[in-house]
Amino acid sequence: MTSAKNAAISQSLKKTREKRLSQDCRVFKIKIDASSLKKEQEEALKMQFVEAKWLVNEAIGSGDVFKYEAGKTVVHRDKDGNEVVSEIKHLGSQMKQAVVDELRSNVKTLSSLKKVGKKVGKLKFKKQVKSINLKQYGTTYKIVGKRKIKIQNAPGEIRVNGLDQILSHKGKPKYELANAKLLNTPRGFYLAITCYSKKKERKCNGEIGIDFGISTTITLSDGRKFNASVQETDRLKKLQRKLARQKKGSKRRYKTLCLIKQEYQKMSNRKNDIANKLVAEIMKYEDIYLQDENLTGWKIRFGKQVQHSVLGRIKAKLKPKARYVLSRWEPTTKLCVECGQLHKLTLADRTFTCDCGVPPEDRDIHAAKNMIAMSKNKILGLGRPELTLAETLLDLNASAVRAEVVEARRSVKGLRGVSRQEDATSLA
Repeated sequence: MTSAKNAAISQSLKKTREKRLSQDCRVFKIKIDASSLKKEQEEALKMQFVEAKWLVNEAIGSGDVFKYEAGKTVVHRDKDGNEVVSEIKHLGSQMKQAVVDELRSNVKTLSSLKKVGKKVGKLKFKKQVKSINLKQYGTTYKIVGKRKIKIQNAPGEIRVNGLDQILSHKGKPKYELANAKLLNTPRGFYLAITCYSKKKERKCNGEIGIDFGISTTITLSDGRKFNASVQETDRLKKLQRKLARQKKGSKRRYKTLCLIKQEYQKMSNRKNDIANKLVAEIMKYEDIYLQDENLTGWKIRFGKQVQHSVLGRIKAKLKPKARYVLSRWEPTTKLCVECGQLHKLTLADRTFTCDCGVPPEDRDIHAAKNMIAMSKNKILGLGRPELTLAETLLDLNASAVRAEVVEARRSVKGLRGVSRQEDATSLA
């Protein structure tokens, strides 16, 4: 009986995966209206995250999360470090299983990273759980009105804002609803609902190269430039100065920390909005070419200029969808693809010129165009003799270019202790 049930579930999952190939996935964030929450509803939502934390810590403490089974009670420690046995009242069975499954998924991810040579640690006990997966629409959560939802084990109907993104004017979902995540953020409770719809054909506007930069965040090969950064607000700076004067462990300091978290959440939301709009514009092109820039190294050298930008978000979104991603070592700015000559340029040199007679060009636009040409030469083997020559010269000068990069890294503050052996390993 059990084997037949498992076979049916496996077959159903297979059909769902096949269907998802022809669908677009979107996530809509719905805010729970805190001003309309009843005391018992607010308490239930808070306790769901507390019980999830207890469950996670007990699973980690068991020694083997794959053998751990969530029960009706959980053993945890109070603020004085004493062991306490508490009953799980606010998490349903599917919600408990989702918490444990996510923990197991984290262990598998660490194992995969370790197999490819990454240095990984181990799971640590959590002070706070910030999200709970609601696996099944209709069971763990449900839309019951134009502005109301129900969440498993939370009493009554909960008023929310933002359901108009999902519902039609008749009050029915415009999309196929899948799982959702209940989020506990500094700005309140949210519900992130995953929706699927029929895949739309992407506009085919040719090809585009993307150059990441410091002074100009994004430069496209068609000449367009975008400066995308979100600076710290005056309010955030004021709160940080206030925090530095307050006594550690005091209630006022805790309140200030909560306000600082809210300000950072606002910054993060603005960054996500900017990144999504830029990615949507770039995704209109059929073929996307970019370079795998070392943004972590940039952050060490340029600090807040990179930290406040949206470079990391845009790179993470575009890299899986790009047709070709060039290595960070490719000299896209220094190379002339017409004659194959490598030029020495500093950050102060904003215009690219070459003796072969090509017109002077903005260095960022030149780099973005080079990404298209160099990528095509690598993956398509185009028969242009200039590109073949450029690639040959690139191979001959690869060691010299990498040596220059290593020398630049040694001059950066904070990296002076990097040994020659570490440099050689990073270039291997």
